[in-house]
Amino acid sequence: MQRSVLTATFTALQEAQGGSNEARSLLLERLRGRLVLWATARLSDALRARHDPEDVAQEILLALHRDLEQFRGEDDRSFKAWVFRVAENRIRDLAQRESAQKRQLPEPREVEQTSPSQAAIRIESADRLRRAVGKLPDDHRRVIQLRRFEERETVDVAQLMGRTENAVRVLYFRAVKGLRAAMDEMGEIENE
Repeated sequence: MQRSVLTATFTALQEAQGGSNEARSLLLERLRGRLVLWATARLSDALRARHDPEDVAQEILLALHRDLEQFRGEDDRSFKAWVFRVAENRIRDLAQRESAQKRQLPEPREVEQTSPSQAAIRIESADRLRRAVGKLPDDHRRVIQLRRFEERETVDVAQLMGRTENAVRVLYFRAVKGLRAAMDEMGEIENE
C-alpha cells in the first residue's frame, strides 16, 4: 500500500509539473499532513511556543508550490528528499528570524474549504499528536521524524544517528510503542 501511495504522489507530481492545477492541489494536499507532523517534530520548544506547526507546514507548502518547476528528480525518493530539504530550509529561516528578533507579518493564509468542525478535529488531532511526540525522549522523536515524516530508509537513519541498522529498528519500535502509550494516556486523561 505504501508503494502505491508513493507512485500516486509521483504521478501527481509529474502532472503538476505538466501544468495541471488539479494535480498540483492534490499533490500539496497529500503532503500537508506529513509536513504538519514533520514540523511538529522539528520545531524546538521555543519555536513551537510562537509558531503553530500547521502554519509552518503552510509556509513550506507555499514554498513548494512556488518552486515546484525547479524539481528535476526522477523518482519518489528524490522528490521526498527535495521536499524535506525545502522544509528544512524554511525551519532554518524561521529559527534565524527568531534569533535575530525580526518580526514580520505572517503571510496570508489561503482560504480553506474545510468546515469549522473538520478544522477543529484536525487541529485537535494535530495538537494531541504534537503533545505526545513532545513527551518522547529525543532519540525516539528523531527516529520517528526520520523514518515516518521524512520516510528515510533504515540504512540512512542508522548512518545519520550513528547506530547499526538493527539498533535503529529496535529504537523505532520502542519509539512507536512509546508514542502509542502517550496518545492512549492523553486520551484517557481527556475522557475523565
